[in-house]
Amino acid sequence: MKVVWSLALVACLGLTMQTASALEGFLSPSDSILAIDTDGYQPNSSFPAGEAPAKAIDGTLNKYLNFAKLGTGFIVTPAGGSSVVQSLQLTTANDAEARDPSSFELWGTNDAIVSAENSAGLDESWSLISSGALSLPSDRDTLAPLVDFSNGDAYTSYKLLFPTIKDPGATNSMQVAEVSFYTDTLGTSADVLNDGDAIIAVGQSWDSDYPNLESPAMILDGDSSTKYLNFGLENTGFIVTPAAGPMALQTFQITTANDAEERDPVGWEVYGTNDPITSADNSDGVAEAWELIDSGAMELPVDRLKKGPFVIVDNDTAYASYKMVFPTLKNAGATNSMQIADIQFYNQAVPEPSTLALTALGAALALVVARRR
Repeated sequence: MKVVWSLALVACLGLTMQTASALEGFLSPSDSILAIDTDGYQPNSSFPAGEAPAKAIDGTLNKYLNFAKLGTGFIVTPAGGSSVVQSLQLTTANDAEARDPSSFELWGTNDAIVSAENSAGLDESWSLISSGALSLPSDRDTLAPLVDFSNGDAYTSYKLLFPTIKDPGATNSMQVAEVSFYTDTLGTSADVLNDGDAIIAVGQSWDSDYPNLESPAMILDGDSSTKYLNFGLENTGFIVTPAAGPMALQTFQITTANDAEERDPVGWEVYGTNDPITSADNSDGVAEAWELIDSGAMELPVDRLKKGPFVIVDNDTAYASYKMVFPTLKNAGATNSMQIADIQFYNQAVPEPSTLALTALGAALALVVARRR
C-alpha cells in the first residue's frame, strides 16, 4: 500500500510541475511600467505673488506659475453658475517650454468649495470629467489645439490638474498663460471662465518614490537579484502595459526580494483598463477608467529570492493595461517601504491546491483499485 500512495504522490507532483511548466507569462522587459501610490496626497502648491492662478483666466498673456511642478493646477467657481463643460483650451506662457503641461485631469463638483489656497484640493467630492495628454506648441504665448471630450453633467466648480509637464528635470515649475472652458466640443461657445471668477491654486504630490536602481522596471527583468522598492509603503504598486497586447490575467506569481521580510506585500488588488495610460510615474494612477478585477490576500515565502505561490485571479476579460496595488504589507510599522523582486502574469489558470489534492486522491484510489484487481 505504501508503494501505491507513493505512486499517487509522484502523480500529484508531476501534475503540479506539468501545470506550472505549461504556463507562459505575458510580461516582459519591454513592457511599459510605472510606479503608483493610491493614497499619498501631500499639498505642495506655491506661486509667486505676481503669477497667481487668477492670471490664467484674466484674458491676458500674463501667466500662472506653480513651483510644485507636477500635479498642480487650480479650482475655479465660474460666476456664471452651473455649466456643462465639453472642451478646454490652453495658451502657452512666455518662456521655458519645459514648464508646459503635457497632460491634464478635469474634475467637477457641485459642493461648496472649502479647500484652502495651495492645498491638495481634496475637501470636496469630485467627479472625473476627462483626462489625457496635451500637445502644446513650442511657440510661446500661443493658443494650443482645442481638447474636447464627452460630458453631459453640469457642475458649479471645476478642478483642473496638470499631472505632468514637458521636461520636469529641466525646470522648477509649471506654467500656463491662459485657460478657457467651453460648453460645446468646437470651442465656439462663450468662455465659461472669466476674469474675477473665484479661483485658488492647488497642488498634489504623492508619497510614491523609489531609488534609481530599484525602479518598477526591475520586476520585469527576470532577475531576482534586482527589485522594485517603493517608499510609499502600503497602497503602492504599479501600472503595466504588456507589449504582447491585451491579455486576460488569470494567474500571477511574485518573487520575494533580497531582504526585509516586513516589506513583503500581503494584500493585493488588480485593476484593468483599455484606456491609453496617461497617469504619471509616482502618481496616484487614477487618470484612466479602471475596473476592479479581483482582490485578496497572499502568503509570500519567508525565504528571500523565492517564488511565491500561484495566485488565481477571477477574470476572463482581456485588458490592454493592468494596475496592481498592494494595500497591506507583512509589517508596515517595522519598515519604510514595499518591495518585490519579480512578478509574472499568466493568461491561464493554475489549479488550486485543493484541486490538486483531490486529483492526487483520485489517482491513489485508482491505483488501489487497479492493484486489488
